Amino acid sequence: MSQVSEALPISEALRRAREQGFVKTPEFRDVLRVMELHECWNAWFDSVRQRVKSGGASPVTDYVEMIRVKIAYLEDVEGAASICKELVASEKMSYGSFRVDVLDRVLESEMYKTESVLLMGVYEVFPQREDKIASIERLCFIFEKKAHNEKLLHQFYERLRKMHPENPKALRYFRNLYSQLQDWQAVIEVLKKLLSSAKHKQEMFRHAQELAAVYLYQLGDCQEAIRYIEEYCSGSPLDTSTIHYEAYYRLGNLDGCLRVLRSALLATDDQATKAVIHYRIATICEQLSQFQLAYENFQKALEFNDEFIEAIEGLISSSIKLKNWQTVRDWLNVLAGRTRSQSLVSQLRAGIQRLEEGMANAAPSR
Repeated sequence: MSQVSEALPISEALRRAREQGFVKTPEFRDVLRVMELHECWNAWFDSVRQRVKSGGASPVTDYVEMIRVKIAYLEDVEGAASICKELVASEKMSYGSFRVDVLDRVLESEMYKTESVLLMGVYEVFPQREDKIASIERLCFIFEKKAHNEKLLHQFYERLRKMHPENPKALRYFRNLYSQLQDWQAVIEVLKKLLSSAKHKQEMFRHAQELAAVYLYQLGDCQEAIRYIEEYCSGSPLDTSTIHYEAYYRLGNLDGCLRVLRSALLATDDQATKAVIHYRIATICEQLSQFQLAYENFQKALEFNDEFIEAIEGLISSSIKLKNWQTVRDWLNVLAGRTRSQSLVSQLRAGIQRLEEGMANAAPSR
């Protein structure tokens, strides 16, 4: 503060403020500071208003001062919002300019509730549609993340969707909302809009996979699930194999299941995953009566994971169907050696003995 304003009595400051042409004098700011120190707000606002009307060189600065005083001294945030609206309308400010020239100058950190009131006062008067959209997006962010208000959050996402039907932020909000309400047809419509407006492949892959999952798990439409995976997810780094496999399996399309599993096998280097995939391939081959292929895949599953007991059981099953009794006996011995339950070991040993007896009895008759 200058020496002039420190020495100037409030009575003198008020007298000067009433003089003709005061708002254009060099001492304007000093007199204003004296009135602020003494909280003579009526005279202070009258002076600043006159300065704005006079067409001063810095109307934005004058407006910002009024907004600052309304917030910091008078705690009149609604009044500050009205002044913000007047400023944006008179100066035809963009949202970016409003943030830098007003909000950044009058708000301290974490003043999100105050910011929301100011934005609610101005978003409709921004001259450009993109500025309105940006300000509403900011309001939605505040109500969702900073100053939680479910009612206002929903209202402003509705406004955002009406103003910009393809807005991804609004669409994601309504996708989550409809999912909570289990309105799956509405979820589908939102996801289709997100998919059609996706700007990057990663977004397209994600939305298509979500669509496939909703079609499969919520609507039971396996064909649509497969269509979205095969039409939109080719080359996706996301793992779509579970949805893809499940859709084919529910349709009873075992050849489709095998195609998915073999593609998944090529896409992984993890040995445990390879073991599980080979095991699933083997079980499908068994259902297709391809018992030799089933045996080979059960064997590969065991090679990738030598603790995979189910793969050993699968080898026994395939060997029985191939009527390869010596191999059945060998795998039963392996299984017995890895089984901890003594009662089960006893059963396996008894079965092995009966099998050996049967093999011995069958041998002379050949």
